[in-house]
Amino acid sequence: MRQLRRVLVTAGLALALTSTALAGGATTAAAVPEPGTLVQEGGALGVPAGEEGPVTTRLTATLPPGFSGTIPGQRLAFQALSGIPGDRPGPRITSTCAVDGGAFAPCAWDSPDPETVDGVWLLFDLPAAHVPAGASTVTYDITVDAGSDLAQLGHLSTAVDLRDTAGTVVAEGELAFSFEQGTPEAWLRGSLHARDRDGVLWQYDATGYRDTPLKPRKRVGGGWNAYTALTKLDRTTAAGAGDLVARDRDGVLWYYRGSRREGAPFEPRRRVGGGWNAYTSLVGLPGGDLFARDRDGVLWRYPGTGLAAQPFGRRVRVGGGWNAYRSIVAFGDGLIAHTPDGRQWRYEKADDWDPAVPFKPRRAVGGGWNVYTALAGTGRIGPSASDGPSLAARTGDGRLVVYGVVWFDGKSEPYHPRPGGWGWNVYDLLV
Repeated sequence: MRQLRRVLVTAGLALALTSTALAGGATTAAAVPEPGTLVQEGGALGVPAGEEGPVTTRLTATLPPGFSGTIPGQRLAFQALSGIPGDRPGPRITSTCAVDGGAFAPCAWDSPDPETVDGVWLLFDLPAAHVPAGASTVTYDITVDAGSDLAQLGHLSTAVDLRDTAGTVVAEGELAFSFEQGTPEAWLRGSLHARDRDGVLWQYDATGYRDTPLKPRKRVGGGWNAYTALTKLDRTTAAGAGDLVARDRDGVLWYYRGSRREGAPFEPRRRVGGGWNAYTSLVGLPGGDLFARDRDGVLWRYPGTGLAAQPFGRRVRVGGGWNAYRSIVAFGDGLIAHTPDGRQWRYEKADDWDPAVPFKPRRAVGGGWNVYTALAGTGRIGPSASDGPSLAARTGDGRLVVYGVVWFDGKSEPYHPRPGGWGWNVYDLLV
């Protein structure tokens, strides 16, 4: 297209010269300068989509000799691959731009209405540049920051024609970005908690990477050996979200609300009430519901209220026979239960929520689970939203195994265990 444009310009100039000669006029005309080059230093900018923060690239335009004046802002169009999460990914990218070493200022990304455009387009506004006399180049520094859901944008490139106020191209080249999977934001990454035998509670945040699923531990605090049971009421995250309840030796239940602070994940505890020693198992589920099994094997549901001062409503009987299970843990929005002989059963959340019938009929999902001495349901561990919940399991020799999730026909179960490290038998409780 650029070559065709130059041919047309040359042909037009020749025609003007011929016409002038035929009329007996002068045969001189102003020369049309060749556009300069626009070069992206280092080539396409790799953009980690995640919490890493902005990265920077530089465009250097070499201008035609003698050029000065204004290069107006340019709106550049990129076409992305199909299947990008959301209809308009542009506004979810953040950029700033600086011209010739000046101050950085926001430069916008946008996406057209998907109903009016065929394909997924991204529009980027390159700012205006004011070129003084004698300058031979102009530089654009561009920062780019993108959320982890935009890794699927992949490689984007577009031809850039910098034009002056008359519309003449003064420099041409290419701008390219390669969006790559980075570390998911802290609010997307789940966390696992472990209590050691001195009563110290530790937090392991997910890395967002499948091969090394957990970061080094962080100390939450001491004194947690005052409790005989701990369970989460929601998926805790590396950002400090997610609530927890703890039962002390006198049967009093305490509520710890998530603080949403990474360094101190829980607010000071609040007393819920006494009498909770009547239960042999406590399991919380996303949404704040708490399930409790009594000594007769009856499972009770305490509906979550969302109120810190009174987190649960009146209990509702779910059913009997739950003392057949050695352990009951949360997995996703349902339960995983294990019998003493190592069989695992999956209780999916019912489609039509009934306080007394919260789960679908149980489904057998495998054996051999008696090799584990502790189990804990966690939030998302892998880098993709499709990774879903995870299940942490500790073997008798202290190895940790982290299970992802597999989905089929609307059903889910733990799948594809990955090593999570050694030395976990220093803990007496995982949650």
